[in-house]
Amino acid sequence: MASDFSLSKIPDPKASTVIRRLGYEAGQNLRLITAGVAIFIILLLAVSFWVSKKGGEADEAVAHTVRNERLISLVQSQLQEAEISQRGFLLTGDTSYLEPYDKAASTISTSVEALGLGVSDNRRQDGNIAVLRSLSTQKLSELRQNIERRRAGDEAAAVSGVRGGQGKVLMDGVRDVLERMRTEEENLMTLRANQARRAGFVLEVMVIGLALLTALMGAIAVRATLRRARSAEASRDELLQRLDRKLLAIMAADIVGYSRMMEGDETQTLSRLKDVRDRIDPIIAGHGGSIVTTAGDSVLVAFASALSAIDCAVEIQGAMAADNAELPEDEHLMFRIGINVGDVIVQDGDVFGDTVNVAARLEPVAEPGGICISRAVRDHIRKQRHLSFEDLGFLQVKNIAHPVSAFRVRFEHGARVVEALS
Repeated sequence: MASDFSLSKIPDPKASTVIRRLGYEAGQNLRLITAGVAIFIILLLAVSFWVSKKGGEADEAVAHTVRNERLISLVQSQLQEAEISQRGFLLTGDTSYLEPYDKAASTISTSVEALGLGVSDNRRQDGNIAVLRSLSTQKLSELRQNIERRRAGDEAAAVSGVRGGQGKVLMDGVRDVLERMRTEEENLMTLRANQARRAGFVLEVMVIGLALLTALMGAIAVRATLRRARSAEASRDELLQRLDRKLLAIMAADIVGYSRMMEGDETQTLSRLKDVRDRIDPIIAGHGGSIVTTAGDSVLVAFASALSAIDCAVEIQGAMAADNAELPEDEHLMFRIGINVGDVIVQDGDVFGDTVNVAARLEPVAEPGGICISRAVRDHIRKQRHLSFEDLGFLQVKNIAHPVSAFRVRFEHGARVVEALS
């Protein structure tokens, strides 16, 4: 970080900080939104499958009922044709009139059994089909007897059989039972059609309900995002505005070789820089730090204490080391970090003073992936944190009149970082 913080006013970071904070908070709520959408899709698919299944079952049931009604009509038509055919033969003695009777007599049994199979799913039809079998058998027997009498030349006995009324009673019984079966099938079809309509209505209600639930979850997530972002921004403003002149720890961080990487591939470098900021900003916020300004690859952060600043710096370097472990060496992104603590002047959200300058000058002294601190920081933290320090002596740095006593912080990345900070 090459700029002199005491000589030039830091640009107002508020707009960019708000946008970044909103982006971070939105990312924190993205899982909630994604989970809500996933649950909505899964439930919608499940309900759609259920409704589709029910609708298919209802359609099949309606078609089944229609087939049963056709069989009812067929049985009635066959018996009626057989009766009419018998009467024509009795009146004329012409055997050609018996063709419909012969055809009906040979198929009626098959039609009644087909009807019995069709209504077997409805227990209320068992009694009706049993009565129909009996009546149809008796009716065919009565017709056959009259025909045989006429063929034997006993026309009077045949006509007497018709006039006796037995045939009429049997046919009326057939019509009655067939009408009961038809009514039962119509009632069943109405019931099944209503079930199909209810299934469609349930689907519509579920879709609307799930959509409203998803919208509600999204609204809650957005509201939470805005509330947390405003709260974080308010905390930052409150911290900086209250500090007219106050003791603060300043952390200056800069990415090693940023200019070289920009010359090689600007688009990829900017994309990776965004990923890095998304990685370290939550760490800074977690340690109570307030980002004062950013300039390209540089970050200037204010902390209420040196302990918070060193804890944040060690965690950032540990996180960067973990990320770099998965990448080729020539793609590593590493920070140099400098930390100083002292009196800082705050004006309109900007920070000024030698404390800021010293932190900026200590940053280039740090090794890639390392931390360089002033003696004041070392004195604040050495009894509080299990860290090692390499004394660099007194350094003469740019734009600082007096030599600066500096130390490199030695720490191990990975699991031992937690131990070092405890």
